[in-house]
Amino acid sequence: MLAISALQLAMPAALRAQAAPPAPQTIEDALHQMSDSAGAIFTGEVIAIRQRAGDNGASGVVEIDFRVDDAIRGCTTGATYTLREWAGLWAANDARYRVGQRLLMLLHAPGVGGMSSPVGGADGAIPLRAAAVAPLAASASAASSPLIADLRWVGTRLERSVAYTSSQVVTGTSQQPSLADASTAAQQAPVTVVVQMLRSWQQATP
Repeated sequence: MLAISALQLAMPAALRAQAAPPAPQTIEDALHQMSDSAGAIFTGEVIAIRQRAGDNGASGVVEIDFRVDDAIRGCTTGATYTLREWAGLWAANDARYRVGQRLLMLLHAPGVGGMSSPVGGADGAIPLRAAAVAPLAASASAASSPLIADLRWVGTRLERSVAYTSSQVVTGTSQQPSLADASTAAQQAPVTVVVQMLRSWQQATP
């Protein structure tokens, strides 16, 4: 009886251990885990922000409209995606987003009332910016510069956080990077590489 009881007690713990995802070892691992939890994934630009008051003194809702530039899951390229967040997240005038900001968004599927939030908090709202250009190309327009995904916050999810240095930037300006390039500790990678990874994971999902 004691052996059976011990086995019965051990089984739930073993099942919990199997259910818990392993701590990510690389930025690629962390992104993969985040994408598995996301109901909507896209790159886009914030085009409007609206604050709506709640009823009977309840906290209101902030609606953030994105122009979807590249849809990966749960939305359509070229359409407008509206993220609805609890207004309490915007307390003390904390502007979580701003019009004109470009982001790679990994969002939870909307819940009750249609509200959602980025996967992993701020980690799921990944800033996009123009890559640094060489001095000889400084006259080129910013619009022609390749976009870089700033993955430093995603890097904090690693079991052992990777220190960021400017020498670990993958610019993608001199050669076409591979998927392996984005899985290193670069913490910054071309958006095209990150989107390609995310798409490959979506296609592999049964």
